[in-house]
Amino acid sequence: MNRRFGRLGRGPRRSVLAASALSAAVALALSGCSSPEADATGPSDAAVETIVVGDALDSPTSLAVRPDSTELWVTNAGNDSITVIDTAVAGSARMMQDSYGEHFTARPSGIAFSDDGQYFAVSNNSNNEVRGIDFKLAPERNAHFKGNNFMGPTLFSTTTFALAGQSKHYMDDWPQPGISHDPPDDTPKNQCPSEYWSDATARCVWPRQGSHLDMLHGNPLGTGILHDQVNAFFILDGCGAHDATNVCQGPGHVARVDFNRDHQEGNGFHGDGTTTRFIDLPYQRVDSVPSGMFEHDGWVYYADTGAGVVRRFQPDSGTTEVMVANWNDSPASHGEHGPGVIDWSHIENGPGDGDDPATVDAWVERRGNHAAIAAAGDKRIRPMETLSEYSYVWNATREDATPAGAVERPAGLAAGPNSWFVADNASGRIVEFDWSGKQLRVFETGKTGLTGLAVSPDGKTLYFSDASTNGVYRLALS
Repeated sequence: MNRRFGRLGRGPRRSVLAASALSAAVALALSGCSSPEADATGPSDAAVETIVVGDALDSPTSLAVRPDSTELWVTNAGNDSITVIDTAVAGSARMMQDSYGEHFTARPSGIAFSDDGQYFAVSNNSNNEVRGIDFKLAPERNAHFKGNNFMGPTLFSTTTFALAGQSKHYMDDWPQPGISHDPPDDTPKNQCPSEYWSDATARCVWPRQGSHLDMLHGNPLGTGILHDQVNAFFILDGCGAHDATNVCQGPGHVARVDFNRDHQEGNGFHGDGTTTRFIDLPYQRVDSVPSGMFEHDGWVYYADTGAGVVRRFQPDSGTTEVMVANWNDSPASHGEHGPGVIDWSHIENGPGDGDDPATVDAWVERRGNHAAIAAAGDKRIRPMETLSEYSYVWNATREDATPAGAVERPAGLAAGPNSWFVADNASGRIVEFDWSGKQLRVFETGKTGLTGLAVSPDGKTLYFSDASTNGVYRLALS
């Protein structure tokens, strides 16, 4: 859920305000929290109303209201799709599935809209297993692409999702050769399938890879996402550091990615993107359980699902350290929007395919802050692609937002005008808190697979998804 009550209004991230993390005990004392039993106002008698149950959903994980509309967009981890429900029209649910969804919406766990509702991004709870596809047309993908953690959030347009670049069917083999997104630009005619050869340009024009506008790689096993500004999003990285064989080691952390100018539907240039890791903000992923995020009054709240607590942090606090500077020796891009470079082959005198591991290593060697990289020690995470900036933030101000024992396995989060809500995946309860941290109502949903939450624009309705019943439901808040 990406609805905000209290904008941060930030520009490019260059904070030098250092602040130590507050302990949970101090945080609760400052916020006025006491025990959940002492603060609770008791269970709610609000009735659960069914919106959609059944084949229009497949293991729903998160949901968000598209701004300036009555549409509820729901991510489906079961088949890499998105279901759109018009809450004003009964029976309006329609499932949309991108033809390359096994990678670009791979086990989607979160969805967040831009402020105008024209764009959205999803977090992908995947290590790029691509549902076990056996790549036969480009067999090198089996060894170098599949299961390689080449994952992160994906940016889409609401008007072209699952429509543009549909050059194959979902789960069909990929025709494009190579180990990343951009196939070789100089494929000779005798090695190019006839249907892809262009006499007009005398080159092999490989089909576009689905409707994605952009994707940044380096945050695999992503479990939640929140829009920040323009094309920038916060994401929960459940992978953390990798071992020598590229296996995720955890624990995870919070990151911020900025797609900047998109590469248009189905292409593959990411060289203007940035990644910022809030490397010491704690996060523990729970397999198959999404983790919500929202923003309020200068704080970003997130469900630390494995730790059984909701935390919050101030994104403009802490000390920012650039680990690797821009590959092209110019200032990094920040907060840009609109179409940009399509693929790496269009960069004159560029480094080559920016996703190639050798190219990434060369970029780090040439532009890396080697003292900072060495000092990071076991918190060092190698970038997965060539970016315009790769940074760490240390010692961001943080505190716990829920008292001990209030929730067991927090999943979806949602913010209302006067309070906020947590879906407890373990108990089937939705717990309400006021902004001081006082526990208010408890909603007994009777469901065993609670995932996402969203609040209607008027603040009167709470929507939630349940993976165990393939359902989306609502509760009246007033």
